Amino acid sequence: MTEDERDGAFVRETIVRLQPTGAKFSIFAPAYEASPTHELDGCTVHRFRYSPKPVENLVRDGAPSKLQKQPLHYISAALYILLGTIQLFWICWQTKPHLLHVNWPFPHGLMAWPTSKILRIPMVFTFHGTELLLAKKFGFVASILRWLLPQAKVVTANSSFTQKLIQSLVDVPVSVIPYGLTIEPKSCPERSPETTPSLLFVGRLIERKGLKYLLEALPLVLQERAVKLRIAGKGDREADFKVLCQSLNLDDHVEFLGFLSREALAQEYASCDIFVFPSIVDSKGESEGLGIVAIEALAHQKPVIASANGGIPDIIIANQTGLLVPEKDSTALAQAILQLLSDPQQAATMGKAGLAHIQERFSWELILPMWENAFQKAIGF
Repeated sequence: MTEDERDGAFVRETIVRLQPTGAKFSIFAPAYEASPTHELDGCTVHRFRYSPKPVENLVRDGAPSKLQKQPLHYISAALYILLGTIQLFWICWQTKPHLLHVNWPFPHGLMAWPTSKILRIPMVFTFHGTELLLAKKFGFVASILRWLLPQAKVVTANSSFTQKLIQSLVDVPVSVIPYGLTIEPKSCPERSPETTPSLLFVGRLIERKGLKYLLEALPLVLQERAVKLRIAGKGDREADFKVLCQSLNLDDHVEFLGFLSREALAQEYASCDIFVFPSIVDSKGESEGLGIVAIEALAHQKPVIASANGGIPDIIIANQTGLLVPEKDSTALAQAILQLLSDPQQAATMGKAGLAHIQERFSWELILPMWENAFQKAIGF
């Protein structure tokens, strides 16, 4: 299952890379405004319906955000679980899969459990972080996960941070299997010394990504150095961030690029000087489970400035592959940006160290055998 095609890019990439092993996959995912079942990368994507077309968009831009803003979305959430459970059972009854790989076990573990029990199909749970932060905020989510976790044959997490959150609920074995790259790194173009330095932010334009604090840091940077900020992504806070740019007189220094293709995104990574990832623990208690965009930036040998929270320290080694700053601290962000802009040699050294780090920890050559072992263990091979 995937929450959304954009957010599930790492799930899709894993499936594509595992297919040469002979494994066959089909995907069960929510419809978006009546989107039909279709074929993708040699897999059938079963789109399950749960609401009338105009309101069938619960997972776009994050279900927790929508539930917080509009309580009526709880009706869609209940239908999502109920109708998803029924449709998943019907599809599995017809196709008889050997394994259910459940991403985001809350709420998808609830949907998969009846099928698993009735049809005797083992489950693998993969946690990405969001559901566990919900468990810290809502006791009923924690209770459901405590009940569900022992019923999975294998449990995986995307980072050591997520692993610790799981084991704080139930003492079960948890394998850490990180994300791999979902884009092909491009070579960095030659830059003229006169070129204005470029900062890059990539991510959904939502509270948790911390873009507000980067925008507030930019005037402090501009007092010392000319710089431009390029923002790739879409989200429900986009209008708010554009208003903030206007109020800070940043319109000439900031460009909103929208959602980019893989090719265009790789070009942005290759062309930037510094990648900034100011993720925070947001008002709902959510933080970054890992942060694949930081991995992608390091693959392009770019220094990364990021907040020291969630799973980010699994990727960024402070003062080696990048700089870690306190979350929600615009002054610290500005100082870190100015530090790397004033010392290109340090920035280049960090970029090279970052590439070596992800080749050691986040390469597909290491990740794919982890998934093969997890699936084989669950099936009993």
